[in-house]
Amino acid sequence: MSSRCNLSYFRFCLCLLVVAMLSGCASRKIVTTVEDQSYLPGPGPQAQAPGAEAKISPPAPVQIGKPTPPPVTKEVRVEEQPIAPTPPSKPPMPQARPIPELSDIFFDFDQFVIRDDARSGLEANAGVLKSQSGEKILIEGHCDERGTSAYNLVLGERRAQATAGYLRDLGVPSAQIQITSYGKERPFCTEHSEACWQSNRRTHFSRLSANR
Repeated sequence: MSSRCNLSYFRFCLCLLVVAMLSGCASRKIVTTVEDQSYLPGPGPQAQAPGAEAKISPPAPVQIGKPTPPPVTKEVRVEEQPIAPTPPSKPPMPQARPIPELSDIFFDFDQFVIRDDARSGLEANAGVLKSQSGEKILIEGHCDERGTSAYNLVLGERRAQATAGYLRDLGVPSAQIQITSYGKERPFCTEHSEACWQSNRRTHFSRLSANR
C-alpha cells in the first residue's frame, strides 16, 4: 500500500515537472520570437535573383511648356513719294510802256468776241504796228470786278488772244506780239457802275522794252 502511494506521488510530481518544463519552453519561445523580431532590420531592398534583369522605373515625364514664339515684326514699307520737279521759273515780263497812238478794244459782258464797233480801231492799230515793225507790243486782257479772279484771268487771256489774232489777220507779224491777262486785278475804273465796268472790259496795248 505504501509503495503504491509513493508510485502515484512520483507520477504526480513527474507530471507537474513535465507541465512546468513545457510551460517554460513555450514562454521562452514566445519571448525569444518577440525579442528577435524587435532587433530585425527594417524592410530593405529585396535581393535580386541572379540572372534577373533589374527593373528600372521610367523617369517621371517632365512637362515642358510650349516655347514662346518670337515676336512677329511687321515690315512696314514706306513708299517713296515721287518728288515733283520744280517748274521752271518764268522769265520776267519785259517792262511795258503805254502806246498813246494805239486805242483800247472793248468787249461785252462775259464775252471775248471782237465787236463790230472795235474793228475800225484794230485796223488803225494794225497800220501803226506795221509802220513800226521793230516795235514789240504787249496785249493785256482786262475784265470788270464781277466773277472770280480765276475765271476773269481766263477770260482776259481769251480777249487778248482774240485781239492778237485779229491783228495777225491784218498783217501784223506774230513775233511782234505778246499777250498776258490781268483779269480784274488792274481796273481802269474803280466805281461800281455799268459804265465803269464797260471801261474795264478791254484789251490794252503797251510797248515792250527789255529789263536792264
